[in-house]
Amino acid sequence: MNIRLTVFAVAWSIAATAALTIGQLYEWPDNVHIRYGIPLTYAVHTVVTIMGAADHWTVDTNILAFDLAIWMAGLVAGVALLSRQKTRDGHT
Repeated sequence: MNIRLTVFAVAWSIAATAALTIGQLYEWPDNVHIRYGIPLTYAVHTVVTIMGAADHWTVDTNILAFDLAIWMAGLVAGVALLSRQKTRDGHT
C-alpha cells in the first residue's frame, strides 16, 4: 500500500476520533456545558446551571451517526483521490 494512503488514513482516523470524543467547554455566567462533536454537536453535558451543580446529558444518536458518516465519507473521498492520483502518475 502506498505510504501516502496509509499516512492519510491514519491521520484522518485520529482527527475523526478526536473530533467525536473531545468536548468544547462553553462557560456562561449562569450555564456551563460541554459540547461533543465536530462538525455537528451530538451531545451536550450540562455541568452547572443557575440553580447550582448539574449533571445532565443530552445525546442525539441520529446526529452522532450522521457526524460519523461525514467523517467516514471524507476518509473514503481522500483515499479515492490519493489512489486516483497514484494511478494517474503511473505508479502501481
